[in-house]
Amino acid sequence: MLNKRDSVGLIDIGSNSVRLCIYKGNMRNPDVLYNKKFFCGLGEYRPGTKEITKESEKKCVNSIIFFNSILDEIKTNQNIAICTAAIRNASNRKQIVKQISKVFKGKVITLSGSEEAELAAKGVIAAIPNACGTMIDMGGGSIELASINKDKLNKIKSFPLGILNFEQKDKEVKNFIKELSTKHKLQKNFYLIGGTFRSIARCFIHFNEMPLNEIHQLKINKTHFKSLRSKISTLNYEQLSKVPKISIDRVKHLHIALKVIDQIFSNTQCETLIYPRYGIREGYIYSKLPKKLQNQDPTEISLNLIAKNRCRFLLFNQRSFNWIEKKYLQFKNKKLSNERLRVLKLACQISDLGWEQGSKNRAQYALSSILNLPLIGIGYNEKILIGYLIYLRHCKEILSKEDCDKKIEKVISYLSEEERSFGYEFGSIIHFLYSWSKGSSEALKHLSLKTDLQTQFELSEYQNIIKSNKIYKLFELIRSF
Repeated sequence: MLNKRDSVGLIDIGSNSVRLCIYKGNMRNPDVLYNKKFFCGLGEYRPGTKEITKESEKKCVNSIIFFNSILDEIKTNQNIAICTAAIRNASNRKQIVKQISKVFKGKVITLSGSEEAELAAKGVIAAIPNACGTMIDMGGGSIELASINKDKLNKIKSFPLGILNFEQKDKEVKNFIKELSTKHKLQKNFYLIGGTFRSIARCFIHFNEMPLNEIHQLKINKTHFKSLRSKISTLNYEQLSKVPKISIDRVKHLHIALKVIDQIFSNTQCETLIYPRYGIREGYIYSKLPKKLQNQDPTEISLNLIAKNRCRFLLFNQRSFNWIEKKYLQFKNKKLSNERLRVLKLACQISDLGWEQGSKNRAQYALSSILNLPLIGIGYNEKILIGYLIYLRHCKEILSKEDCDKKIEKVISYLSEEERSFGYEFGSIIHFLYSWSKGSSEALKHLSLKTDLQTQFELSEYQNIIKSNKIYKLFELIRSF
């Protein structure tokens, strides 16, 4: 069992690569202090056998020896090495595991196919707490399937079918398709895990010039996919190699990922492909956490920490959300969905982000900071919305919606009109609260709205503030929403 503040060094020994990730901080949403991999090719067995070659074994052992030196530098509470399909299916498995255990300064675990599928699915749940659909994890030597309904798992299955052997495994391909078309046919969402799947997402981001270079909770529908597949088919190896964040080793396997996604859309009722940031490694960490910690909101945990380190008005930020929820929404007779209230609460939580910058740079700086935060538990659009809200909070003057949209058009282009309107309205309100109170949570307690759009005050020292033309202008803005 892991505690909240443990630190973990986790080596993922896969069919293609051996990777070390070091996790520290709150284990519900840990910081990644180190992330490095070496291609060892363990899944490229000796021809005509299932035997891992001496060359691949040597590369793997040397990689682990190197990673030991890193773990000596960055102290951790626990060190674990996880062996997956390449070692699990190897005829010389015992010998390889023995060699790894000799050199690795930690625990070595060999996962069964069902255990690998379960941990991958838990990685999805850790990153997207309300996930509902089918998880597909495609590695070098296996494909794992699992049905997810929030924190419940079922229909777990593993196939000895991966990137390295996909085109030579006719029987397993047919079984995989059969599994999709029967047990997973009705699923609307498919959560894709694995480096080659992520390369498809990288291509989508690049070719569509998307505002965030962010995979987490990126969504691709059937129409998007058809267009992307057509685009990729026109490009050669060299052109695809220039797509940012795609390794050369992944480019040669893109066509296999496209085939698998084709099968998903052809044999199920899938409407959307969704990319979680987490996978097996994070699923393992999540599985070792107490239930109470698993149930915490990972986004809120991250933003609370950022607020404590980088914001000034922690109490004000909390009270600004309460004021909007209990006074503004009541005054306007508005109801927001739970999802929108959560976005608003998270934005208020870190609305002072960027205060240390010059007045001309604050808005853009805060927006960029939000977009670059490695957040989980929140969708692509929601992240942009939070950035939009805080951008407006920092604007020196409230801009018209049209002027605001023009300044950051590229960023908010992915948002619907309803999302833009929400962002503009409540970003403007947060701006108003800061302008009026100057960050004083005590002053905020005494601000209320009447039907005549005047304010009432219980403390005389705040009365002069309302006389400013800027504040009257802001009240007129409230009238317009």
